[in-house]
Parts: sequence; C-alpha cells; structure tokens
Amino acid sequence: MSSSITAVFVLLLSLLLHTVSNAKILDPLTTSISLPDTIIAAEDISAITQIAGSSLVVIASDEAVGNNNNENYIQLLKKKANNHYNVHRNLLVFTGDKSGGKELDIEGLTAVNNDIYVLGSHSSKRKKIKQNRSYKKNRKKFNSSKIEDEKDRDWLYRLHLDNDGKMLSTARITLRNIIDNDDVLSPFGSIPSKENGVDIEGIAAKDDWLYLGFRGPVFRGNYVPVMKFKFENPKETYQLLYVALNGRGIRGMTSVADGFLILAGAVGDGDASYQLYHWNGKDVITGKNQHAADKGEVRLLGEIQPPANGKAEGIMVVKEDKVHYQLLIVFDGVKTLNNVMRYFRIVKS
Repeated sequence: MSSSITAVFVLLLSLLLHTVSNAKILDPLTTSISLPDTIIAAEDISAITQIAGSSLVVIASDEAVGNNNNENYIQLLKKKANNHYNVHRNLLVFTGDKSGGKELDIEGLTAVNNDIYVLGSHSSKRKKIKQNRSYKKNRKKFNSSKIEDEKDRDWLYRLHLDNDGKMLSTARITLRNIIDNDDVLSPFGSIPSKENGVDIEGIAAKDDWLYLGFRGPVFRGNYVPVMKFKFENPKETYQLLYVALNGRGIRGMTSVADGFLILAGAVGDGDASYQLYHWNGKDVITGKNQHAADKGEVRLLGEIQPPANGKAEGIMVVKEDKVHYQLLIVFDGVKTLNNVMRYFRIVKS
C-alpha cells in the first residue's frame, strides 16, 4: 500500500469516526480506586487482567523504564480494604537493547490459571514531528526511511507463576512470520501502526485458544481481524476471524461467559470515542449457505467516557451475573493515579 493511499484511508477513517454517535454513555461507578505511587509508568498503563481464584490483578505499561529505558515489567496488585491496591510484586518480563528498539510495547494481558500472557504490539512506527526541530527535518519524518521496525515488539510471552505470584518459568513466541506470510496481513506489516498498519492490542483466552485483537489494520467494510490460535503451535493452528466496530480498531478485549467484550477506539491518533462491544466469538463475514449457528454477532453496549487526557486501553471483568458485567478499565495518559483505573457496571442487553 502506497503512502498516499494510506493517508487517504486514515483521513476517511477519521471523518467516519467523528460522526455523531447515538451510543449510550456508560458512566463509571463513583467508587474511588486508590493506587500507590510505586506504580511503574503510571501515565502509560496499557493492559489489565486478573489471576482467577486469587486477589491478584495484573497491570502493565507500554513504555520501558529503568536507567537505560529498556526494562519491561508487569505488576501484580493486591486489593485491600476500601478499594485500595498495593503492589504485591514486580516482574521483569523483558530487557531490550538499542538495536531492537528497547520496548516490548506491552499492549495486552490475559491469564489462564497461573499463566500470564504478555502481548507485544508487533507494530512499526514513524518518528514523531517535534516543534523544536526545523521544518526540513520534520518533513523528512514522512520518508519511508523514518519508519522504525522495532523487533523487540514482536513477542508474546507466557509467564508461569506460583500461587504467590513468583515467576517459575517463561516461554515466548513471535507472530511476525505469520504476519509477513499471511495473504491478508502481509501488506500491512511494515506500515506504521498509527497509519493503519499492524498493531495488536487485545488478547483474551477461551477454551484453550488465544484470541488476539488488532487495533489495525481496519479493512474495507470496517472489518477488523482477530487472530485465533494455540500458543504451542501458532503457525499450524491460527485463523483470522473478523469483527466490525464502526470503523474502530480493538484497544482491549476480555472473555465473558458467552463470548468476548471488546474495547474499541481510533486506529490512529484521532479523538474518536471509545466504544464497548459484545462479540459472540464467531466470524462476522457472512455468505450464502452459511449455517445460522456459525454467524458472528457484534453488539454495541455503549461508549466509555475517559477521564481527562485518558485513553481507554485495557479491560478486565471483575464479576459477571445474569444481568450485568462489572468491569475495571485502565486509561493511558491520565495524570492522577486515582483515575488510572475505573469501575464500570454494564447492563448486558
């Protein structure tokens, strides 16, 4: 895809996302959440999950930290009284180097029993325009040579923990070879993530399968890919399913009893609203002779209002009953710790 075609696509997508929405506004609960000042990269929290059967919540940032800005952590939080969370344990997942880009760019977390899956975005990026640089240098940022392929982002980790959250073993795979050789995804593999290139930001698990939700690309008809596969042999088991999210990409996802919840937002840097959807887990692309039981269904539940400067990035189910989902949503870019995480109580229908 040429840069001019990509630019036109992004412009049209931005115009679409700025249309007036009639979606119900999903207001957060007034419950105040207290976090300690030991949260790592608190303004950049990008993912959340919970270890089933325990009080441990797992969060991660999409920014590396440390003296060389190359350490990528997840943090285990334990809930105390009055919705106060303490840091129970910091787990170093990955240490990058300059040649690979330093950052894993953690964008998704999910847990299966005592296994935590940590998702790198598998994305490329274009260097940013900076106001304190010359016009000529800023113009050069749009040259193809300024697109950075950071290989350190191309990992999906599985961390096996004991019941207290200590790391016992790690394993990792990359999906880069699949992306580069897939007939659908390969044209988008080297396009910057904010320009409708490959960017994986959602991960969920169900019935021994992993589901990866793509923020980009978004295809004609607003179809967004979800990659379904098994960690032990991704190349042999993967398939692409599709959802349609009104022009948005997937910013976070989590499994529920009858499918998945998807947190959707703009592909690029636009200020489109964040919407919450229910997906039944089946491909929404249809055709004649398709059995009714195989048809995908996506249902809009409403819009998420972020706090000031916040970007909705991760979603976790706290509790599910016949009528409601109780959720925790984390926000990137928030300046105050008490707004990084918010509770929501959502009616299912």
